[in-house]
Parts: sequence; C-alpha cells; structure tokens
Amino acid sequence: MNKIRTPFKLTALAALIGAAIAPGHLLAAALTAQPEGTERLSALLARQGWLPGLIEPEYRLSSLLVLAPKSADAIEQQMIRDRAVQALRTANRNNTALQQVLQRLGAMPVNGRLQLESTDANYLQARPEYDPVLNSAYTVVLPQGTNTVTVLSDLGTCVVPHQPVAAAQAYIEACLGQQSAWKGWLGVDTQVDWAWVANPNGRVERLAVNGWNEQPQGAPAPGSWLWAPSRQVAGEQRQHEAIASFLATQGEFVPPNSNDTTVKPMEQKALLPEFEVAEPKTLETSEPWYLSSSDWGVVGLLQTPTARMRPAGSYSATFSRTSPYSRYSFMLQPFDWMEAGFRYNNLTNRKFGVSATNPDQGFKDKNFDVKLRLLQENAYLPELSVGFRDVAGTGLFSGEYVVGSKRVGAVDFSLGIGWGSLGAGGGITNPFKVIGDSFERRPNANFGLGGTVDSNTFFKGPAALFGGAQVQLPWEDWVLKLEVEGNDYQSEPFGNNLEQSTNVNVGLLHRVNDYMDFTLGYERGTEVMVALSFHEKLDTFGTPKLSDAPSPKVNEAPPAGPVSWSAVLEELKLQTGWVATKVQGDDGELKLLIDEADAGYWQYTVDRATAVLHKHAPAEYAWFNYEYQANGQKISQHIVDRNLWVRQRTTLLPNAWRDMPATKQRERIKYPYKTLFDNPQSPWKTSVSAGYRQILGGPDGFILYQISALGNVSYELTENTVASGRVRAALLDNFDKFTYTAPSNLPRVRTFQREYATTSDFTIPNLQLTHYGKLGGEVFYTTYGGLLEDMFAGVGGEVLYRPMNSPVAFGVDVNSVRQRSFEQDFGLRDYQVNTGHATLYWDTGFEDILVKTSVGQYLAGDKGATMDLSRVFENGVKMGAFFTRTNVSAAQFGEGSFDKGVYVTLPFDAFFTQSVAGTANLVFNPLTRDGGAKLSRSVELYDFTQARDPRLLRYANPAAQ
Repeated sequence: MNKIRTPFKLTALAALIGAAIAPGHLLAAALTAQPEGTERLSALLARQGWLPGLIEPEYRLSSLLVLAPKSADAIEQQMIRDRAVQALRTANRNNTALQQVLQRLGAMPVNGRLQLESTDANYLQARPEYDPVLNSAYTVVLPQGTNTVTVLSDLGTCVVPHQPVAAAQAYIEACLGQQSAWKGWLGVDTQVDWAWVANPNGRVERLAVNGWNEQPQGAPAPGSWLWAPSRQVAGEQRQHEAIASFLATQGEFVPPNSNDTTVKPMEQKALLPEFEVAEPKTLETSEPWYLSSSDWGVVGLLQTPTARMRPAGSYSATFSRTSPYSRYSFMLQPFDWMEAGFRYNNLTNRKFGVSATNPDQGFKDKNFDVKLRLLQENAYLPELSVGFRDVAGTGLFSGEYVVGSKRVGAVDFSLGIGWGSLGAGGGITNPFKVIGDSFERRPNANFGLGGTVDSNTFFKGPAALFGGAQVQLPWEDWVLKLEVEGNDYQSEPFGNNLEQSTNVNVGLLHRVNDYMDFTLGYERGTEVMVALSFHEKLDTFGTPKLSDAPSPKVNEAPPAGPVSWSAVLEELKLQTGWVATKVQGDDGELKLLIDEADAGYWQYTVDRATAVLHKHAPAEYAWFNYEYQANGQKISQHIVDRNLWVRQRTTLLPNAWRDMPATKQRERIKYPYKTLFDNPQSPWKTSVSAGYRQILGGPDGFILYQISALGNVSYELTENTVASGRVRAALLDNFDKFTYTAPSNLPRVRTFQREYATTSDFTIPNLQLTHYGKLGGEVFYTTYGGLLEDMFAGVGGEVLYRPMNSPVAFGVDVNSVRQRSFEQDFGLRDYQVNTGHATLYWDTGFEDILVKTSVGQYLAGDKGATMDLSRVFENGVKMGAFFTRTNVSAAQFGEGSFDKGVYVTLPFDAFFTQSVAGTANLVFNPLTRDGGAKLSRSVELYDFTQARDPRLLRYANPAAQ
C-alpha cells in the first residue's frame, strides 16, 4: 500500500488539464485502465480523467467495473453461480428452454467484479472504507453506455430499448408478449410473477411484476438485466437471487451487432445471439399497495377482517368510535404469519357501576385477538387466514372466522365465513355441520370469570358470509373500503341490540403520513364511524446518533509516541460511556477492564471504543481485549483484531475479508498481563431519574397514572458486595380517583395495589445488600436481603448456569419474604411466604424465538409454571407474551382465571439521538390478581450476564450510521 498519496485536488487538476489537451479519440478509447503499482481507485479515476462532467457522453461512469478474475471474490462468485445453476437444472429437468439459458449463464466468464459504493472519485476520497486499493491483478473498465434492457427468461430472451418511464413489467411484456386486458388485470396470463433486476452498477433488486402482486418500483436503469423465470420454474428465491447477482457482475449488455470491440470483458454477451429487439409498452406509475386496520384493530376493512398481514416487526394502535362502542386496539406482528394483540371495548351505554369516584364510567371489556396465516397468495390462489376474536377475554364479542383475500390490480377482494359475533346474522348453513350436528348450535360461552379459551364454542352455531373490497384510488393517499358484514347486531352483549338498516358498510381512508391513517365511514346504515390508526415497523426503527461525539478518524497507520492512558480513558468514556478501571498489556494484546459495561447496541459501542484505542495505542498491540466486569465478577470479553478492523474501515476489501467479523465474543484466560494504568473508581454511585407507572382499564378510570422522581444510590462495601437503594417522590398523578380494591380469594399479595400506590407520596421501593460470586467460569450466584421491592422484604439468592455464547441457560432462585407496610417505609405486615423458581432459558434459533420457562411457588403460596415466549428483532425490539397456570382454580384466582399478558421491549438507543443503554418495557397485563404473582427482584442474573448472549453483537440501530 502506498504510504505517500498525492493530494486529491492536485490529481484532479492534472486530470482536468490532461482532458483539455488530449485528443478526443484518445479519451474515447480509454475504456480500460491498469493500476500504476498499488493505488486507490479514486486516484486511478482522477489520473484517467474518469470524473463526472469530464468523460465523453457515450460512456457511463455509474457502470464502472473493477475486475479481478483471479481473486477470492471471483472464486466465490463462480461457486455461488454454479451451485444455483446446478440446483435449478436439477429441479427443472424437463424445462428445455431454461436449461439452454442456464447453460449460457454457466459459460459466462467469472470476472471477480467488486461491488462499489460509488464511482465518484471525490466521494471515494472522503470515504476510504469504500475506496479499494488496486494492484496489477485488477482491471478497471469504463463501459460504453447502452440504451437497452436485457430480459432473460425460460419463456424467451431479448434486448428491449430502454424507456425512462417504463417499469419492469413493460420490458417483460415486450419480450414475452402482451397480455389480454382482463387477464393482465387478473395477473394470470403472463407467467412471470417475480423478476430480479441486475442494475449496471452491480446492485440487485427483487420486483413484483404481475397484476396480483405489483408493488411500487423504480424503472430499471439502461444497461440492466432482468432475470424473469416463469412461475413454472421450480427453485428457491436465493437461487434466483444468485443468478441475478452473477448477472450484475457482467456489467451492461453490449448487443452482438455493436461496432464497439474495445470492451473485452463484455464479449461473452455474444453467447446469446438469439436475442431479439422488442419495444416496451410504457406503463403509468403504479400506486403503492396498502395494508390498513379495521375498526377492531386487525388488518381488515371496517367491521370485517381480511387475510392480510403486516410484515413481521410491525405494530398498530387503532382508536375507533361507532356508537355505542369505542374501541382501543393494540396489535403486534411478531411473525409474518401471525397477528395478535389486545383491545379495550368501551360500552358507553353500559356502566361499570362499582367505583366511588367514577360511577358513570362506561363498561370496559378486555379482549385478546389472534390471526394466523394458512396460505400465502399466489397468481391463482388467495391469501388464506384463520382468526379468533375475543379468544381469551370475557367472550362477550367472541367469534371465529376463515377469510381469503385476492388482489386484482388496485383492488383487494376478501371473502370469509364468520361464526359468533362475526356470523350472528346467519344466512348460510354452518359448513362444519358435515362433521357433526354439534356444530349447528353454538353453546353459551362458558367464560365464567373470563380469561380462558373456550374451544367448545369454536366454529359452532350460525354462520354468515362476509367480505368486501379495498380499492386504491388514483390519488396515492386515499383508499376506499366497501364491505358486507355478517353481524345483524341482534345478539349484542347485555341485550345491547342495535338497529341495522343495511349490512353494507363504506369507508374512506386517508393516509395522513407514513405512520398514521384517518378513516371516516358509514356503518349499519345508521351510524358514522371515525377511526385513527398509528402503525410502525418497530424492527427497522432507529435514530441517527446526531448527539454522539464524533468518532475518531481511523487512520491506516498506528500512532507513534508516548501514550497518556488517563487521557485515553477519558476519551473512551466520552465516546462510549464506559469506565475502564485498569489497562493491561501482554504479547501484542491490550486489555481494558470495563466496570459495569452496558450498551444499547454493543457492536456500535465496541467500534467506537476501538477507534479510540487505535488512535492512541502503540503499533505493538494487534489485539484489543475488552473484559467486562460487574461487582467483581468477570462476565464476558470482546476481542478485536485491530489490523482487520482498521482495514475494513480504510479500504474496500474483497468480500471474504469484508464480511469477516473483526470482533469476537469469547472467554480468554491469559496470564500474566502487565498493568499499564490503574483507574480506581469511587465506591459511591448516585443518579436521579424519572419514573412512570399506570393502570389501564379499571373501573376508576380508563387510565390512572403517576409520574415520580427516583433517587438511586449504591455503595461498594467490597468488590463483591454492594448496598443499594432507591427512593420515590410522587410528582404528578390522578391516583385520587383510585378507590376500587378488587376482591380476592387468595392471600392479598398484589391486589392491595391501590393501598400501596396511594398511602404515601414518598416511598422506599428498594433498599438491599447484595453479594455476587462465581462457582467456576460458567456458574454465577448472588445472595441478597432487605426491602426487595414495593410490597415485599426478605432474603434470597439465585444461582445461574450460563456458558459463554450458549443458547441455553438454567437458574434457580429461592426467597423468604414478608409483606411490607402500605407506607413502603421500614414497616412490615404479618403475611410471610417462601417463594422461588427453577427457570430454563432457551434461544431456540427458530424465528429468533426465546423461550423462558419457570416452575415453582408464587407469592400467594400457589404452585405452578410460567411460560414466556418472545421474539427479538435485529434492532433489539422484543415482542412477547406470557401466561401462568398454578394449582388454584379459576374461581379462586378471580376475574381473568389465570395470569397472562403481552409486552413490547424497546431499546432506548433506537429512539434517542444519543447512544443510551436500557430498555422501556410496555406490558399489557389485563388484570392485577394474586395468583401467579412473582417477586420483583432488582437483580436477575440472566440480565446481569447479558454480555454472554450469543446474539449480542448482531443487534444494531438501522439509522446509527
């Protein structure tokens, strides 16, 4: 690598002068170039005069190719192509046309093209991580631009003149034949549903190209390839992506009759001499297809659901009003095939009637819903889903449905069969009657106290058809909804039957912005409906870190000269928030002991720390070791390959090196280390924060809340023993309305919630002494005693077995506790209990699902198990659900029958412009009851050992860069 680099402005100036005096034919002929020794691509581009505004118009700088036919990238490209070609050949032995196309693809040369972020020398000079270092093994080609799009398909291949306004469908139709109008609308004539465009800049995109699945898409660039296999071609999506990716290495197609013979790497295109020229049909820009919420919050029309699902990671909150019902729905999409959530139905003409402060509050009914996709839509078959409304609530609005949805151009049709509240109007014979006469009559829902799943009613009783259409109007932000519902409103809860002059409903949805919809409708022929829906893809949510200190510039060469470790650690704290208590070195390795390390996104934080160390650490250190410790216990280590890390940030490497992780999570025991710097910390730690708690859906008010100030303090008595505490001062609340105490048939371990919340404005939620230790390298333990939580004090301990990077962990906690006084000071009540659980944690590896199963005794003395299932997405957002079943009956438990809930965990780092650790936990637990109640321990070892999580470095803020 060159150590001396010509200043770019001077290089560019020389190129400008050279371009001004060079004969035009020489400039036009400069289609290939070799590096002079070892040089950056940006320097070569400047030397050749291949700069924006300087090249002749017939050459296309955006399609520049950097080729290395004998590189590791070339070997990788050939292996991926050959595997895909062989797999498609084997799966499509009888498709002669496809075999011929694949044979020609297999004969194209492998050129090792580098995928470039940019071909602008100015940009590359400013971003060296995208500026490859070239040598004699590389050839740089500036292709002559073509004005065609090349279609490859088993149905036909041809070269189509490029039209700026034509979408991919137009080129496919031009090559394969135009559809009849009605078949084109249905999307069943042309046999191509999906195509992959290989742009001349090397990027690949998958496109939906038929009437039933068309989505908004940009027009293919001139010089693009379109890989368009018919729906008869058997194969996996990744194989088609591999074919398109290989085509993207070939650059622009040069027709065989071209007079240009200077672009040697392009000559293989002559292997396709049967290509014919076809004229594309210009298409109007397609409107985006849109998924929206029904009045009930699930994806649907108005009163009826459809089979559609939002992408995994989505959430929606919908507030709708159709007299006499107000509905507040919160839906999560943990998987592409599952939509689930909860809802409050507010019956404004029926009263709770049990609150002293709010006797006229409308009756609140709590629902759980779930919808499961059975079949994905294709050209001939609809999307098919089955759903359950109010499946685990009181059952007042319970119903089941099977619904299909089929898209035809801008219209999405749906047709379904409903039972229960969705089929109360009847009109058809229950199709399940063929199984048995028991399906003819729907039993009275035996929900009793609510909260149970009464499968005895599923798909029984009167059935009705429902359906409708969602129409994307010519104006992008407007959607028309029409439906026929199956409810006649003559079987409503509490005899609340309603007038219905027609079962046809109509609504108009306006897309206010990317995350909010407003719908106005007319339902039952008598009532106006209004709805506001908020929706977001939480799994892709992130915030640019505009408030973070700029990360140090990464230079290729390590620094020279003495190091001030105190200054280094100050800069480390500024960049990461981490406190290093010791700096050690040994045999090429520099180790930092990080005290109580935490991060929103660990890889991002490790990279910032490494930028600081590389800026200051002498060249002798090839490895950086971050050892994370807390309360005297070594938790985990991240070890960074300094040289690889630097190269990945100072040059565009071949794929094999570019994708290799420079940071690895492991446990390394290496002694002795030489101490280079000690940075002891004060044993005192203090902080002030804000607190918020709420109670939803109770008879005293839909929402009761409290905002408080929290003071936190801890003192390290020894390296392993800590005294810690918290005080709370209420600042703002409406707990004066909180007068209702729920009845209970069990020891009141949680239903004194009102008394604990309202007795005192100044409380001590926690004050305890905690000791930490390890039994070997993989077993952690802790013992503790004091005021353990708001309602209980006592002593306890936990042991956790958690191997490094293991998907499985196992822990046991045992506690002896006594109930605290309502004032939450140092007073105690008479109730005492032993409680504890054995807990298995299992990261299944399937759909990113984490299973947490606990078995033991709960605070009310009941014995049973808690199951917690959650999915964690790549940005750290978690969606989950839990339920607890114990040996108490539903009657003993009370309303709700058993403890359950859903939750979302949001990393703070995704929502703030400055990096910050911690999470916000939003839990919907419909009722607070005494059964299945766990002790809320301030320290749980699974969280304490988070840095051992095998997925820790995968989580990233999509917008952090």
